[in-house]
Amino acid sequence: MTKFTGSLVGMGNPLLDISADVNQDILDKYDVKVDNAILAEDKHLPIYKELVDNYSPQYIAGGATQNSIRVAQWIMTANGKPGQTAYFGCVGNDSFGNQLEEC
Repeated sequence: MTKFTGSLVGMGNPLLDISADVNQDILDKYDVKVDNAILAEDKHLPIYKELVDNYSPQYIAGGATQNSIRVAQWIMTANGKPGQTAYFGCVGNDSFGNQLEEC
């Protein structure tokens, strides 16, 4: 195990954000509005496979804690203090968990 000697540690729920450029018909099909975030319901579940199969999605590590730690690290690095943050959380043992670890 690595010893952490930094300044800030975050523990939280890691999320995998999936972003893709799509046409209006995909938004209409899944009742999603432009520039909006949703909590997925059963009707949205097929969109993930459709994005992966038919588009070139971007995978982005997300979640409030990860995003906050990322911004804190950018600020600390800009002020000459790189490597001062750490984050930990749990991911599933599946393709999305693997993708999140690659982010």
